[in-house]
Amino acid sequence: MAILEMKNISKAFSGVYANENVNLAVEKGEIHALLGENGAGKTTLMNILFGIYTADSGEIYWKDKKVEFDSPREAIEQGIGMVHQHFSLVQKMTVLDNIILGLKQEGLFLSRMEARKSIVELAEKYGLLVRPDARIRDLSVGEQQRVEILKALYRNVDLLILDEPTGVLTPKETQDFFEVLRRLKSEGYAVIIITHRMSEIMAISDRVTILRDGKKIKDLVTSETNPTELSMYMIGRELQESFEIQKQQGSEIALELKDVHVAKGEKAILEHVNMTVRKGEVLGIAGVDGNGQTELAEVIAGIRKITSGDICFMNENIQKDSVKQRFEKGISYISDDRHADGLVIDMSLKDNMLLKHYDKEPYSKKGIFNKKPMDDLADSAIEKFQIKTTGTSGKESIVKLLSGGNQQKIIIAREVTEDAKLVIANQPTRGLDIGATEFVRQTLMDVRNSNRSVLLISADLEEILALSDRIAVMFGGRIVGVLNRDEADVQKIGLLMGGVTKEAMQ
Repeated sequence: MAILEMKNISKAFSGVYANENVNLAVEKGEIHALLGENGAGKTTLMNILFGIYTADSGEIYWKDKKVEFDSPREAIEQGIGMVHQHFSLVQKMTVLDNIILGLKQEGLFLSRMEARKSIVELAEKYGLLVRPDARIRDLSVGEQQRVEILKALYRNVDLLILDEPTGVLTPKETQDFFEVLRRLKSEGYAVIIITHRMSEIMAISDRVTILRDGKKIKDLVTSETNPTELSMYMIGRELQESFEIQKQQGSEIALELKDVHVAKGEKAILEHVNMTVRKGEVLGIAGVDGNGQTELAEVIAGIRKITSGDICFMNENIQKDSVKQRFEKGISYISDDRHADGLVIDMSLKDNMLLKHYDKEPYSKKGIFNKKPMDDLADSAIEKFQIKTTGTSGKESIVKLLSGGNQQKIIIAREVTEDAKLVIANQPTRGLDIGATEFVRQTLMDVRNSNRSVLLISADLEEILALSDRIAVMFGGRIVGVLNRDEADVQKIGLLMGGVTKEAMQ
C-alpha cells in the first residue's frame, strides 16, 4: 500500500519542463531510489513534494489524502522530512539547539531537558550517535548529516527524503549510514534516496524510479535489475567500464613539494609534506575529509601560503607566485566547493568561462572586450562538455539556475584546457551523475595520456583506484604512505586512512 503517490506532476521553468507528467509511488517501510542524470528533475520533484516549489499541474496523495504543501513547514507537520545535499545547520549553535530550532516551547527549560532526553534516545536507537552539546562547526560532515536526520526524526516524520546523502561521506561513514537506513526501514519508515551511485542503489534500495529529461522512464525492483540495465535507462547507453591508460613515457618530475609545512597558530595543518607528481601521471590523494587534502591543493594552486618548505613546478620555484601567475604557468585548479570559490553563481555561463581569461587576447585588448571570441569560447564549452543550459538562454544562462553537475562542467571546461600542464582536481565528480562522472574521468585521463599531470583528490576510493598511477594517503596533515597502482587495494588504503603507516603494514 503506497504511503505516497505523486500523479502526473509537471513543473516548467522559463518554458522548459523540469518535470513532465511524472508519477511516483512509495510504500511504507521501503527504501526507494530516485535515479537520473544531473538536470533530470529528481530534486525538483522532491522540492515540489516538500513544499519548496508548487507544481504547475498534477496531484499529490499522502496517506490516501490529497495534499498541497505551500512550505516545508507544512510538509514537516504532515510527516515528511528532507535532508538536502547542502546541509541547513547553524554552524555556531549546538546539536541540541539546531534540532529544536523553530519548534514551539523551545525556550522553556523543561522542554530542553525533555528534548535532550528524546534526542539521546533517538540517537541510540538508530545508531546516529552525536553529542547534543557539540557545536556544529566542530563536527565532521558525517556527524552533521546525522544531526540533519535526527532533526527530521525528532519531528516525527514518516517519510525521509535524502538528496545525494553519501556525496561527502567516507566509505566507512557510508557503511554506517546504510545501517541507519536499514534500521529506519525495519521500523516502518519510508525513505526516498536521490543518488547517482549504482553500487549504492544495488546495496540499499528496494525499488528504483528512473528520470530522464524530466520524464519518468522506468520503475524497477532493485533485486531484479543490474547496473548495466539501470545505466541504459538513465543515459540511453552502456557506461564505459574502463579507461584507455597509455604507458607512461618517462619519470620526469612536473611538481615537487619539499618539506612543505603549513601552520595555523601552533597547529600544523600540513606537516613536512614531501611529494612529487610526474609528467604523464595521475597521482591520487586519498584520506578522510579534513586531513589536509584541500589545504594541500590550495598550497599548490597558490591560494594558501606555506610556513616553510619549497614548491617547484617544471624545475622552477613557485611558492612566491600568485594564483594567476601559477595558472599562467599551467597549474589549473578544480575546487571541491564550486559555490564558494569555483563559480560566481549570479553571473552567466559565458562570464564564468572568462573569469581567468578576461584580460587576455583575443577576449580583450587594451581593456575592451571582444564579443565574438567570448561567445565562441562559451559555445565551444557547451558543445564539448555537453552542458545543459536553461531554456533558450544558452551561454547567457545564469549559473545558479543550472544543476550542480552542469555547474561542475563549467569549471572543468574553464580549467582543463590545452595550456594546463598540471590539473589539481579536488573531488571533481562529487555530486555528478554516472554519465557526467564518466566524462570527467575520461577528461582527466586524456590530460594524463597527453603527458601532462593530474593531482586527483577524491573521497571515492573506486575513482582513486581506477584512475591513479600512484596513490598517496593523507592522515593528520601528513602523507603516511604512497602505493603504486599494482599494489593498492581498498584494504591497504583504508588502513593508511586510519593512520596506520605503510611500514607498520609490512
